[in-house]
Amino acid sequence: MAAAMVVGGPALADDYPTKSIDMIVPFSAGGGNDTFVRALQPLLEKQLGEDLVIRNIPGGGGAVGMSRAVASKADGYTLLAASNAMLTLEAMGNVPFKHTDFDFIAKVIEEPYVIAVGGDSQYANLEDLVNAATSGTTIKVGVSGVGSSAHIAAVAMANRTGAEFNIIPYPGGSEAISAAMGGHVDAVVLGGAELRSALQSGRLKALAMSYAERSDSLPDVPTFQEQGYDLTLTVWRGIAAPKGLPADVEKRWVEAIKQIVADGSYEETAGNLGTQVSPLYGDELDAFIDQSAEVMREAAGDLAK
Repeated sequence: MAAAMVVGGPALADDYPTKSIDMIVPFSAGGGNDTFVRALQPLLEKQLGEDLVIRNIPGGGGAVGMSRAVASKADGYTLLAASNAMLTLEAMGNVPFKHTDFDFIAKVIEEPYVIAVGGDSQYANLEDLVNAATSGTTIKVGVSGVGSSAHIAAVAMANRTGAEFNIIPYPGGSEAISAAMGGHVDAVVLGGAELRSALQSGRLKALAMSYAERSDSLPDVPTFQEQGYDLTLTVWRGIAAPKGLPADVEKRWVEAIKQIVADGSYEETAGNLGTQVSPLYGDELDAFIDQSAEVMREAAGDLAK
């Protein structure tokens, strides 16, 4: 009888998954988190053997979808397309949850923040821009959204270079890019993938990027580090779950992602998106998240509530 009761009960974690899995994307379709997950979707479905249902739940800079995710059952059937946007919201004091309320399964890709100017800008390099900003010239810098990760990155750039930027938030990245191309702002700070098309066309030129080393996707863009400024920040994307995810379920996901990374099936897609595959799991991932959260808290500074 006991054995029959076990068989008739809920599926064990060892059997996971036995039904479709919801992946919450806390932003609208077409954004960075959305394109990241949709590119992974068929590869994950092949590895897991079940459908991955992408649910876009935008609002509040990602807060609405993240709140839905953190309130979900920690059974592996509702997951979150996670990014540093979560840490930005936490640093700003804009959400009731913390990153420690989630179990992070994997960091999959990352990209640098880039500061760029118009293609015909008078500022040929970062030194020119910083010199102008420290000698009384008002330097207007466009970002996507008040309190966004790009906003905080721009503040961090100002802090580390000693420049005083007049940071101007726009509704989204495309508006900030248009403002820079049109000369309405002197520079723009966004993720490298979002700027890639404008940089390749010459409508914008990059002055610096926030990786520790140069990127394969933007090989001609110097880092802040090589220009003498101690600044390393990344836009990262991965997968998280509500706290309490069964260890066997997490292991199943990690194995699936490791296999996708190992066979190279996602690398070309990631490169085309202007990102690079940079996986982390387990304790290394947890340490990375904690460190990133601290950097965001520091950079948020006066922006935080």
